[in-house]
Formats: sequence, structure tokens, C-alpha cells
Amino acid sequence: MDSLPDTRITSAFFINNMLTVAMSDGRIVIYPCQQMTWLINATPEQQQDFAVESDGYGVWWHELDDGIALHHILSPKPVLQPITTAQ
Repeated sequence: MDSLPDTRITSAFFINNMLTVAMSDGRIVIYPCQQMTWLINATPEQQQDFAVESDGYGVWWHELDDGIALHHILSPKPVLQPITTAQ
């Protein structure tokens, strides 16, 4: 089982389909959100209605009832894999 990182999210902002998070270790991570269709398809008001979780391990969009965990933000792999269907 993966352990949680020592670093935490201290603040975040979302603009132009990019999530920018500041980490407790001083890093700034800019995360492209194009694969999170639930967020890209939201209204601008819904996109801005988020908070850093109190433990610092994620960002949560209240009205959308969804979010992204810190380990996904730090992962080099995309959050969602494209779905293909056999024809």
C-alpha cells in the first residue's frame, strides 16, 4: 500500500482549465484538468467553488461533489485513461 506523501496542499487556484497548487514543501504544481470532464464541463461559478481539504491531501469542488487527490496531482500518469471500444 502506498503511503501518503509528507507534503500537503496549502493553497490552490483554478483558471483556464489548469489547477495550480502550492505545496507545504515549497513546490508549485500546475495540473492540466482536460481529462476531468466533470470539471471542464462545469460552469465558471462551479469551477471556482472548491476548497483544499482540511488534511491537505486533495481539492474538492462542493457543488460538483467531486475532487482530485494529492497523489493524482503528483502522479506522472493521467487521472483518467481514454476508453476505447472494439468495433
